[in-house]
This record gives sequence, C-alpha cells and structure tokens, in this order.
Amino acid sequence: MLEIGKTLNASLSLKDVLDIIVLTCSGHFHSSDAIILLSNDGIEQPYYEYTSETEKIQILSSDPFIHFMNENRGVLLVEELKNNPRLGHTYQLFKEKGIDLVIPLRFKSRINGILCLKKKEKQFGTNYTEDEKKYVDILAGFASVAIENARLYEIATIDMKTRLYNHGYFVNQLVEEISRSDRYKSELTLMMLDLDHFKKINDTYGHVSGDEVLVRVAHAIKKQVRTCDIPARFGGEEFAIILPETDKKSALIVAERLRKSIESLSFDFPDTQGNDHVHVSITISIGVAGFVHSINMTEDILIERADRALYHAKQNGRNQVVLYQSIAKDEQT
Repeated sequence: MLEIGKTLNASLSLKDVLDIIVLTCSGHFHSSDAIILLSNDGIEQPYYEYTSETEKIQILSSDPFIHFMNENRGVLLVEELKNNPRLGHTYQLFKEKGIDLVIPLRFKSRINGILCLKKKEKQFGTNYTEDEKKYVDILAGFASVAIENARLYEIATIDMKTRLYNHGYFVNQLVEEISRSDRYKSELTLMMLDLDHFKKINDTYGHVSGDEVLVRVAHAIKKQVRTCDIPARFGGEEFAIILPETDKKSALIVAERLRKSIESLSFDFPDTQGNDHVHVSITISIGVAGFVHSINMTEDILIERADRALYHAKQNGRNQVVLYQSIAKDEQT
C-alpha cells in the first residue's frame, strides 16, 4: 500500500492518477471494474460525475446520499442502502451499474470524489473481504490526496476553457525545450496560430458562440499534434504549439494539415434575428519559426519570429501558413 501511495503521488496527471487507482482496484481487490466520480463545483449545481463512452453517472452534491456519506465515514456496501427510503434512488442507480462497494475520497473536510467498485471477478469470490475493505479504505486516503494534487497542478497549467496548456506553462516549457535543443543540437519548431476574423464571430453571434469556436478549434489542435508536442492557448483567440524534435519542413506539413482541419469545421449559430440558424466556418493563419543553433536564440526571439510570420500571413490574405525563414532571407537564419 505504501508503494501504491508513492506511485499515486508521483504523478501530477489527473488521468494517470485515475488510471492507477482503477488498475490497483482490479489487481489487488479483484474488482471487475472500478469507476471514480469526481466532484465538479459548477456555478449552478455542484455534482459528482463519471463519464465514459459507455456510461455516465451523476450525483448532485445536494443528494441525500452525499449527506449520508458525510455522516457514515468509511467503506459502504451498496446493499446497506437498500432499506433506507431516502437513498432508494441512489441504491437503484448503483445496482443498475453493478456497483457493490462505495468509498468516499476525502480531502481534509470535504469529499472530492467517490470510488465505486463493481462486482468481484467470479474466480475470486462474490463478496469483498473485511481485509479488502480495510485496504481499499487506505487506498482511498492516498487517492484523495493524489487527485487533489493533480487538480491543483491542472489549475496551474491548463486553460480551463480550451483544455490546452495556459500561457505560463507554455513559456516555461519553451525555455526548457530551447535549452534541450541547444544542448543536444536537436530540431525545434514553434507555431503561432490566430483565428481569422474572430471578433466578427463574437460581435455577430455572441460570446457563447465565440467560446464554442475556441473549444472546437482547441480540440482540432489536440487531434493533430503528437503527445510530445505542447499546444497552448497563448491568449484570446491566439494559440501556440511547441514541436520538439521537428524540423521546419515537417512543421509546415503539420501546420498545413491543421489549417485544413480547422477550415473544414462547421458551426451552426443563431442568425442576428434569433429565429433560425446559419452555417459558419472559420479559418486560421499560422506562423512557423525554427530554432537556430548558430545564434544566441532565446524564447523571446523564437516567439517574435513565429509571430512575425503569423502577422505576414494575416496581412497577406489569411488562411495560410507562413514560415519565418521564407520572409527573412536577408536576416541571419
């Protein structure tokens, strides 16, 4: 259990933390599956939620079951809820999902998640033993801390609207990648991207529609880049992507593929009268600049070069990719 605790708290990725918890439940407690409902402190109705491709579970923070968990600390057998009239709905929900065991994940004085273990694998018996309940309760203590740490790290590094990295994280990573590229003489390329005529979208269809554009463009960016790339929201409708181990030629291929992907997006927005919907498309301009080993290049210089290439793309028709080195042949490149 101590080793599991160390493993959990060694990661700051929320997805990795959740995966470790689920795998631990499968490997050590022989659960057929485990799911984790995370707290979502929304503006309107706070709730606990789990969503996958095949199922979704949501329990409001105001649900009597949450109050019940706060009063009854520790591991809960779903069957214990059966005869409580206030918890009948929750009992039926858990039974339908095949959940046998429910464990609150507590961080300090609040519950930040709910760990649900489904039925045990048949070859290991039908019921969870008292020892298994004891150890899963210990696991829950480690898990709640790891989840909270991962969430705090996410808040510090992720742009909440687009789910890309935020500006501060981007700059820090660019400094690191430049240092690595300089040390190992490896390739490094930076892209700066800006949505064309985005202000018109906001002014014509409203900021909610503008937010939808930002979210879907960010999703398109994430689909086109590798796991080692670093896509970020640079600010407003401007994005940036760091491409380690990537030369300018390869970066241009990626940029062109991304440009076409965004150009193919279609949005349905209410017209200015609010009676019908109109189909709207959007384009993006991209500036690309490569790291140069022969000069003392800093992150500011690389950003400036990519930004100049982006400005050139905007000034010369938009919806295109421009390489800095192609417009600065008279400079040392």
